[in-house]
Amino acid sequence: MTIAEKVAYIQGLFDGLKLDTEKSGEARILSEVLDVLREVGLQLDGIDTAMDQFDEELDTLEDTVADLEDAVFDDADETDADFDGFGGEDDEEDFFEIPCPTCGEELVVDDEALAAGLVECPTCGGKFALSFDDEGDKASEDE
Repeated sequence: MTIAEKVAYIQGLFDGLKLDTEKSGEARILSEVLDVLREVGLQLDGIDTAMDQFDEELDTLEDTVADLEDAVFDDADETDADFDGFGGEDDEEDFFEIPCPTCGEELVVDDEALAAGLVECPTCGGKFALSFDDEGDKASEDE
């Protein structure tokens, strides 16, 4: 039973007593208290209804956020694979990471930097040449 229903029940008991609110001060006070209780009960019912609606909307938003998280984080995994050059046949450019020999910061190098043969570290400003002939470099160092 809701509060409004309980107040209605008490109002019925009060009405059944057939108290004269004009002559009895106590009857008048009880009548006013019942009016206040009726208003409180109606407001609480309205709050309960609003809370139920908010709960439904919150569930909907929670589902939407979960769907977005799945889409974003699942795509992020695929994007990481694309970024590393393993994304598939549609890759226009290949990227790879190398550490800066000066500061150790990981740098992302693309085809343009590879073709230029020179990379500048944005962190420390150091410049270095790119070479993939490890064996040739070691041979020239040993000579």
